[in-house]
Amino acid sequence: MNRVLFFISMAFALCSCAVQKTTTSEEFAKDVQKDLPFKVSELKAVSNHDNTYSFRSDAYISLLPDYEVDSEGASMIYQTTFAPTHHTQPSNVIWRNIIINKRDKRVLCIDRLVKNNRTFGYVYVLQSETARYSDSGTFHWDVSNPKLLLNVSDAIEGMSKFSVVTLNTLTK
Repeated sequence: MNRVLFFISMAFALCSCAVQKTTTSEEFAKDVQKDLPFKVSELKAVSNHDNTYSFRSDAYISLLPDYEVDSEGASMIYQTTFAPTHHTQPSNVIWRNIIINKRDKRVLCIDRLVKNNRTFGYVYVLQSETARYSDSGTFHWDVSNPKLLLNVSDAIEGMSKFSVVTLNTLTK
């Protein structure tokens, strides 16, 4: 009788752990998608890159960027007084938007690329640890705190090198 109870309890524990982890990952991805300022056809986690998601849209996304990133990885503020801006994304630059969700203590760096009038790219997520997503492998500091802006910038720069590699592959 003790063996039967032991096996039943172990099976229940294993099932509940597996279901909880899957649900948490799916909930996290859905919350990230809700933060995006545009609709995407597909959003999926990039393997071997923590908190990085690839997305695709079958249409051109006309949202103007906060920054442009060139093939060397240099970023420039998009709307400046000394340089003219264009309203259609060229295929040789990355358009970047930064979204700060203070309620969920989350920062999204959205890098968009264009090919054949379709938009795709990557979403890099910096998420402060919360009870809801404590197993998501994220940073353990308040990424939405303005005093930590330099740390957020460094983290985004390190994460987004993946976008520059993709841009360079497309433009060759």
